[in-house]
Amino acid sequence: MKIERSMHNDIPLADLFEMICTLAYQERKCLDAGALSHEVSVTRTHDGAVVKAKRKMPTVGFPALLRKFVPSGVTSTETVTWGPPDADGARSADLHVHFHGTPASMNGTIRMVAEGAGSSVIVDAEFKAHVPLIAGKVEKIAAPIILGVIDAEDATAEAWARGVR
Repeated sequence: MKIERSMHNDIPLADLFEMICTLAYQERKCLDAGALSHEVSVTRTHDGAVVKAKRKMPTVGFPALLRKFVPSGVTSTETVTWGPPDADGARSADLHVHFHGTPASMNGTIRMVAEGAGSSVIVDAEFKAHVPLIAGKVEKIAAPIILGVIDAEDATAEAWARGVR
């Protein structure tokens, strides 16, 4: 199932990248998304970064079909590999999310571009549930939950830019 989200904020592009590469920001985004536990790492490369976030999310409120696969919480490891800036400062990243103990994964790209005095972040990914006969149903149920986590991360970025930490 296609997972797409475009988010605009007032954070200048270079500042947005630096924020994303901050351990404290990565920890805050996990907490703000409701993680029960988390581990984060940021590894700067010559002209990019690899950001990893492993988090356990609660499944309270999940539909029964999803709770069958993750009754006590879902643990995911998100790996975002940022490349170098292009001529106008925009950056692209490969996105990979592994959902531990489940037959599901998400892969795609994230693009960060300047927009006016601020910037936009565009997520373009594919969530796949590899479950015979019910994959489509699982994907339709999970998509809004995934989008909710993305929206929570966007709200964290906005708050962080205002100095709320």
